[in-house]
Amino acid sequence: MFRRLASGLPRDPVFPDTLAGLGYFINDKDEIRSIDNPKAYFKFFITKNDRHNCVQRESMNGVIRELVAQRLEYLGLEKIRLPLGIEESEPHVPIFVSSNLNDKKRVVILFYEHTQDLGIFAHRIIGGKGGIDQGSAVNFVKYIQAQVTSPGNVESPGVILANLGQLRWWRQRKKAVTQTTWFALPQKSSVEAPYRIDPIKNTVPGNRTTEEHVNYVFDHVVDKLVDPKAKLDIIGVSDGAIQVSVFLEKHENFRKWGKRVAAFASVATWYHAHEIKNIDFADWFMDRGRVYIISSEPAGTFLADHKGRKYVPAYGCPVFSLGEPYYAESMLPKGYKTIIDWFQEVGLNPEYTNPAFERFDVGEDDEEEEKPLEGGVGLNRTEEIKDDEETKTANCNLKAGEETKVEGPKGVENTKPGEETS
Repeated sequence: MFRRLASGLPRDPVFPDTLAGLGYFINDKDEIRSIDNPKAYFKFFITKNDRHNCVQRESMNGVIRELVAQRLEYLGLEKIRLPLGIEESEPHVPIFVSSNLNDKKRVVILFYEHTQDLGIFAHRIIGGKGGIDQGSAVNFVKYIQAQVTSPGNVESPGVILANLGQLRWWRQRKKAVTQTTWFALPQKSSVEAPYRIDPIKNTVPGNRTTEEHVNYVFDHVVDKLVDPKAKLDIIGVSDGAIQVSVFLEKHENFRKWGKRVAAFASVATWYHAHEIKNIDFADWFMDRGRVYIISSEPAGTFLADHKGRKYVPAYGCPVFSLGEPYYAESMLPKGYKTIIDWFQEVGLNPEYTNPAFERFDVGEDDEEEEKPLEGGVGLNRTEEIKDDEETKTANCNLKAGEETKVEGPKGVENTKPGEETS
């Protein structure tokens, strides 16, 4: 029987940590292009070896993280560590907030996808057509800073960029990283299994999961750093939208935050109307909430009311398009103006409620429009919320072909993974 010694294993690849060193530059359109071929964007598949490709991508992502952070700081945002008051060498999660956050009377809070680095929206835009500012939070923050707080306050709203992605703690370098970065950490060789994640040592207290992070931002960051009288505009994307929905739906949380949250934009969510059990939240969500889903229709197009329609589930509030037909991560970069404009409309009218929308589709079958989706249960304000037993009964009446199931990707077990050490 033969075995290969550690000294004979292929070395782990190492790539430069500068844009020029990686062979790229930023053109006059703010797009990353190849130095050798200025018409070419970032190339992931440089070899047939997946480890080399992933490590090269992580080097590029590191450069992009620094560029975006510098631009956000230039716009007046500052990076703070969670838990609040923690030392830089201790496990922490970074977030961005406006430097004068306590003076703001309206604050926009973004809970983005759990797969992205802080301030990053879509690498397919940053490393492709669109450029760095469009594919990150830079243009998003610029547009918010161009708004006014209220009719009597011309100051721009404040900004909080939460960080649902970087919840892994890399002890060796003492920094928070995403799951994608974790898989690309330096190894002894290029054929090692990823480091095993210790649920205590490689996570941050109070922010070990996306649910904990959302709770911490509300209960500590907003509670301690934001003016108690300031109104809050919330954007949740993907898992961020789910966790904010779950947080606000809890009775004790809604009693505390319901009057302060002026509007909630839920983007690329899979939290549906039949999951809402809190009557007060359901009624509020109907008036002050909007859901944005993947759609090929132009940004801002009304798709369905709170009860849903053909091909659109019931979300418990009006549903709109952001003009992105394929990728959830591209929705906010393409449609953030639609959401911020709506926030502005809400901010200028203290008595705002969602108007009654109506959609007319030429050639649609009206009978099919009335078919129930997603469990067959649609919420129509307070009086239409059914108890648990009625909801279960409605769900049981679905035909097999009408049920929609979403399964997450199955994890791959590593054989004898090593532990990341300090």
